[in-house]
Amino acid sequence: PFKNVMNEMYARDISKKVRSAKRIRGNMGEPLSQPPYGYMKNPENPKEWIIDEPAAEVVRRIFALCIKGYGPTQIADILTNDKVPTPTEYWISRGQKAGNLPSVPGKWVQTCVADMLERQEYVGDTVNFRYTTKSFKNKTRVHVPEENWKIFENTHPAIIDRETFAIVKE
Repeated sequence: PFKNVMNEMYARDISKKVRSAKRIRGNMGEPLSQPPYGYMKNPENPKEWIIDEPAAEVVRRIFALCIKGYGPTQIADILTNDKVPTPTEYWISRGQKAGNLPSVPGKWVQTCVADMLERQEYVGDTVNFRYTTKSFKNKTRVHVPEENWKIFENTHPAIIDRETFAIVKE
């Protein structure tokens, strides 16, 4: 029992140190998450994001379809019918780590499209502290209110211009 208590204290202490280091890096404007679909890490400097052109074309198409009046479900259906690989399938084809494959290969879902339309990263901004975890034991992601996010503008090349993003956000 004494050893378990000591291990618990050690894990709690390390968790505080890791959170502190991430908070410092995040407050300096360094991206804390993996790049979203359409970007990749710069091979020379992994702290920088560069545009992944084939994926960026799909992102531009999604925003263009939204401006034409299509909703996320309609856009997802169009991408599925055109056999555009989903982000997970695209990352796996490039040899990158990715989440679980969709239950139906090549099937875009409206939540994925809707999430992409809300990502401020596509205008060249870094957004940190969007999510957190409750504790070092409970790894459940908790959404942080938007007023507590740290946003650093023009930290990487933009895929979408700010005017287009503003139109889509409305």
